[in-house]
This record gives sequence, C-alpha cells and structure tokens, in this order.
Amino acid sequence: MSYKVDLSDLERSGEVSLTQQLVDRFAAAIDSELLEPGEKLPTTRALAAEAGINHLTAARAYRRLAELGYVTASVGRGTFVRTLAPAADERHGDDWQIYALPDRPLTYAEQVTGDAFRLANEPGMLSLSTGWPSPRLYPTEDLARITADVFRDEGGEAISYLTAEGLFDLREQIARHGTERGYATDADEIIVTSGARQAIDLTVRTLIEPGDVAVVESPTFVGFLSSLRAAGARVIGVPVDEDGLDLDALERVLARHEVKLCALQTSCQNPTGRDLSPERHRRLADLAMERNFFVIEDGVYSELRYEGGSPQALRSLAPGHVIYVDSLSKTVGGGLRVGWIAARGPVYERLAAMKLESDFHTATLAQHIAARFLAEGLHRKQVEETLPFYRERRDALMGAVERHLAGEYRASTPQGGHHLWVTLNRPLSERELYTEAARHGVTFTPGGVLTAERHAQTSLRLSFSLLDPDELDEGVRRLARAMRQVRRTVRYGATMPLS
Repeated sequence: MSYKVDLSDLERSGEVSLTQQLVDRFAAAIDSELLEPGEKLPTTRALAAEAGINHLTAARAYRRLAELGYVTASVGRGTFVRTLAPAADERHGDDWQIYALPDRPLTYAEQVTGDAFRLANEPGMLSLSTGWPSPRLYPTEDLARITADVFRDEGGEAISYLTAEGLFDLREQIARHGTERGYATDADEIIVTSGARQAIDLTVRTLIEPGDVAVVESPTFVGFLSSLRAAGARVIGVPVDEDGLDLDALERVLARHEVKLCALQTSCQNPTGRDLSPERHRRLADLAMERNFFVIEDGVYSELRYEGGSPQALRSLAPGHVIYVDSLSKTVGGGLRVGWIAARGPVYERLAAMKLESDFHTATLAQHIAARFLAEGLHRKQVEETLPFYRERRDALMGAVERHLAGEYRASTPQGGHHLWVTLNRPLSERELYTEAARHGVTFTPGGVLTAERHAQTSLRLSFSLLDPDELDEGVRRLARAMRQVRRTVRYGATMPLS
C-alpha cells in the first residue's frame, strides 16, 4: 500500500460509519508515529480509490482529522500530518499550542540569548555573557528624589498619555546632549523610544521590505540581526578591523548589491570595543550620500570610553542619511527603558507613525524622570563616576585571559563598552564549548550569534560589567578548563575504535 494505514478490512455495514473508521485508523497511526510528523497523506481521490469509498467520504475524514488537530491541509500542496498530535484534553497540558503556533522555531541566537538570561541567575554561575550595567552603580537616590518631585509638580500628568514623539522637555534635553555629540540639533528631530532596542526595531521596520539588502558589521550587536531578519532583509556581514567597519569590503558589496541600509556602532562597538576611524566616518558618510542608502548609527556605548576622546557622531556628517539611536540603559539603568531616535525628513514622520502603531508612546513617568535627570547634569556625573569601575573590570578580564588562555587567543583591548572579543587560535565547536562551559559554571556569548555568516574560526564575546575582578579571573579559569575538556573529547573521540 502506498501509505501506511491498512484500510483493507473496513466494515461496510457496521455501527461505526466509514468516515469515523477512517478517522480512527489515521489517528491511531499518527499517535503511534507510524505516520510521522510532516508526512504527506494521499489525495482524497487516491484514498477513495484505495479504500473503495466515495470521494466525499474521504474528504469528510480528512476534514474531521483537521478539526481534531491531526492533519493540516494546504491548497495546491496537499494534506500533511501535523508536527505534533493534539492533546486529548486539558489533563495533557499545553503541548497543543506547538502545532497551533506559526511554524517558526527559535533561532540559534534566540536560544543562546534565552540561555544567557536564565543561566545568569543560577547559583554558582559566573556570567561572561551579559553586558548589562552593574545595578550597584545605579543612581537610585537621585532617581527616587526626582520621582517624588515629578509627582509633586506634575500630579496626574506624570502618568498621562503623550504624543508618539515623546515628552517635549525630554526631547529638548536629548537634543542639547545631541548638539554636543553631533547627532541632533533640535527637539523636533527626536522620537523617544522604549530603549535603543525598540529604536532599532522601529527603524528597521520603517525602512526594510522583504528582500531588501542590509549590511551589518561582522561581528555585530545581536539586536541588529534579529530585527533585520524578522523584517525579511537579506543580511550581509562586512568585517571589522582595528579601524572599525572595513569600507573596502563594503564598497565591494555596494558594487554587487543595491543596499538599502547599513547598521553599525561607530563608537565603542559591541562586541569589539573599537571605534570607526575619523577617515572612515567621512568615507562612509560620502558613500551613503552617493549611493542613497540609510545608516543606523547605534551610540549606546559611545560614552563608556576608557581611553581617548569621543568622536563626533556619524550623523553630524550626513543627517539626512543617518538615523541615530541611543539610550540611558547602559549608563543610568536598563530597566528605565528610555531611548531615542534622531532623524529628519519624511523618514521622521514614518518613524513617529510606527512608534504610535507599536505602543502609543514610551512610559510617561520614565520620560519625566529622564528629562529631569538630564536637566540637572546628573547624566554626565553618572558616566564620570562609573568609568573607573568598568575600566578596572576590563583590565581584570584582559589579565585573566592572558593568564589562563596564553597562546590560545587573539584579542585587542577594547577602548570602551562592556565586552571583549576573543578569537581562538585553534578552532573548536563553539556549541560544544558553550555546553561544556555551562557545566563548569561559566557562560559566554558564542561568536556565531553575533555574525551574519558562518566562520571557520571560533570567537567568543566575554562581558565584564557584572562581575568583580576575582570573579572574572575564576570565570576565565573555568572557561579554559572547559576548552581543554572539549579538545580532549574531540581528540580521544577521533581515535576510539568503532566496535
């Protein structure tokens, strides 16, 4: 029989209808996995001919199987076994949701990111995978005082609705900050968002249509990759060197593709901690204007700088082509969720409409708090006071890597940010290393999560902002032990007999 269900002994005159007999047999075959998930069933006409029944009876049987959740039908393609058979009742739990949800399995990046957040809170786990600001540095006393002042002065307006663009007082303060750093000059260029992550997502959704080509740094911030892929972009990675984005490589991409968008961090890049050189700032701005593509410039780490002066934002050179995003998350507190977009021209109106469509506006109270925090000069004070803390931890991580991984890696000292990008001299499976490292009580971010393409080399992002120097040393020691274990396993596994 061309399919796996025996229909040779159907009872033609029994108490159970032919339709129900067909349903029962197919359901039993699916439950027993005789018919496997995703397997294509015969057409209704083929089923009718095989079973010696009316075509309408076969169609009714398939329709009932679909109602019960056993099969799914697609016009022009046929009928298929669902990826999971349905639960019989509520006692079987919520597994039915798997086949009711859209067929979109978690990506590698989503799995690793979820693991990092979960494992970071497990007792005894040292997290080198999360680059959040340290909660011990949050200016809680200032924020508590400002919050009380807001409610005293604003009353109910402190939690009332706002326009999508955001609280004007906050936009004005951001524009003043932007004038100093080169990314904005006027409050009417600013849209307040729920963190820089939302700013990136809104911008990508505004600019990208399925099939558009987008260029990112490789490696890059995982949020760029997530938003671009969700929007249906074709994402191309361009290498990063000691001067930032490799513009020779970008020009080769531009020669072959019509690029809609280039996304990058020009200052204290995540994960390398490097800057885009002044020469490349000018050249990238010229390329954007010559070829008419947009640039998303993410500045979230730009003020967390341990050496040298901060370069002006790329947007100062091409304000009509560069859309700048930033937030207070890495300097004041991630849970405040105050970020912003700086843009001008028709794209600004599109972005404001997208913000309105997404969530109306960012939380009003948080905007009032942020506006006063900036107006009182507390942001500059906060940054200056926290830099020595993070610099000490950066240096501690660099020392730990050299002590425990000497001769095994390549890495440049990050100029800023919360991360160190490490490339191993001898490649190994990063997934096996990730699993083994977790067994040893340490996590890191695998390089494959942060690149648009696969690499033969093995790279890791190690984040230092949440741990003390002694914890950083112990974390790298555990990582080194995990690396040695993976290499031993591979070596011995290759020589073991197959008997």
